Amino acid sequence: MVKILFEKDLCLGCKTCELACAAAHSETKSLAGAIKENKISRLRIRTKGGKLKLEQCMLCTNPRCIAACPTGALSKDEESGIIKVNKMACTGCGLCEDACPFGAIELHTFPTMCDRCMHSGKPLCAMSCPTRALKVKIV
Repeated sequence: MVKILFEKDLCLGCKTCELACAAAHSETKSLAGAIKENKISRLRIRTKGGKLKLEQCMLCTNPRCIAACPTGALSKDEESGIIKVNKMACTGCGLCEDACPFGAIELHTFPTMCDRCMHSGKPLCAMSCPTRALKVKIV
């Protein structure tokens, strides 16, 4: 299982990680492609109470998002811990987004949440962070 650790004291709030995430999930794997395709980042750097915070899927043991889904469109890959979306079953109701205590799900037609860049082998958000505020840990 891949975890992404956040060291808020190192974070500049530059959002390079968000740009890298959007580009990684675009067809062209480029920032220009991500903009054209209207791709969004699957993790977000937010400011709350004057402090930087990372919002990402925390790979919960018993995910509330799955329990809240009325159609069973969400499932958890037991090996990787990643939450997967069955787009054919999803109605876009947003109950999963409301149920997530970490603000990790954003609804844009379908729920989007961090998949740890399973398609590329390593989380590109962490690889792109100029201050190394994001670190990859294999557990």
